[in-house]
Amino acid sequence: EGIPLTPEEKKEVLTNELERWIKGMMEACGGSVTAWDVVNEPISGGGDDGNGNYALQSATNPDDNGVGGQNFYWQDFLGDDYVRIPIKFARKYFAENGGNSGDLKLFINDYNLESWWDNNKKVKSLINWIKRWESDGETKIDGIGTQMHVAYRANAADQQKQEEHVVKMFEILAKSGKLVKVSELDMGYVDESGTTVLTKDMTEEQHKAMAEYYKFIVKKYFEIIPVAQQYGITQWCATDAPGAPGDSNWRGGEPVGLWDSNYNRKHTYAGFADGLAGK
Repeated sequence: EGIPLTPEEKKEVLTNELERWIKGMMEACGGSVTAWDVVNEPISGGGDDGNGNYALQSATNPDDNGVGGQNFYWQDFLGDDYVRIPIKFARKYFAENGGNSGDLKLFINDYNLESWWDNNKKVKSLINWIKRWESDGETKIDGIGTQMHVAYRANAADQQKQEEHVVKMFEILAKSGKLVKVSELDMGYVDESGTTVLTKDMTEEQHKAMAEYYKFIVKKYFEIIPVAQQYGITQWCATDAPGAPGDSNWRGGEPVGLWDSNYNRKHTYAGFADGLAGK
C-alpha cells in the first residue's frame, strides 16, 4: 500500500505537474498564442473569505451542479494564492519559447458575474481576489472574461433587474482597469412561470425578444467598456442546441444559437449584428 502524501508533498507534486503542463503548452504554441484564460472559474457563489467576498470554490464549497464535492480544485492543494503559480509559469515559458513578453495577455474567466440576485457580488468578489493575488507586486492579471450564459425572462420586472445588473457588471469591470472580454455568451428563454422554453416551443415573438436582449448586451459592452479595455465577444453557441434537456450537450434543446440547427439565421443573429453596429 502507498503511504499518503503530506499536504506539503501534495503541493510539491501538483506544482511540478502544473509547471510541466504549462511549459508543454507554451512549447507547443511557440509564442504564437498570446491570450489565455489561465485560470477558470475560481470563485464560488457562496461562503466568505473573511473580508466579505465569496470564498474560492473548493471540495467543501463547490459550485458543481450536484457533483457532490468530487471536483478537483487546485486551491484545495496549493492554497488561496494558487493563481500566482500558473501565471508565473505562463509568463516564464511564453518568454522562453519565442514569445514577446509584452504580448501575452492572461485572463481569469468566470460565470454569473452579471448576477442580479445578489447585486453582482461575484464580480465584486473576483476583483477583490485579483487585488489580493496582485498584491505581491509580481503577479499581473491582464483581463477578466465574463461568461454570460444568460436567459431572456418574460417576467418584465425580472428582465429589467437582469438588464440593470448587466450594466452594473460592465461598469464594475470597466472600473477595474483590466481588459474585458465576454467569453462565452449564449442565451435561453424563460417564460412568465419561470420555466425554460425549448426551441421546438418558441414563438416568433419570443425569438424577437431574445434578439433585443442580445442587442442590449452587445451595445452596453461597447458603450461602457473603454476602447482600450475591449478584448472582444465570443458567442458560445453558433447553432441551437440539439437533443433535449438532460442530454450531455450544452443546454440541450434550447434556442442558444444565432443560427438554427439547419444554419438559417435567426432573429438573434440580427440582434447581435445590430448591437455590433450600435443600432
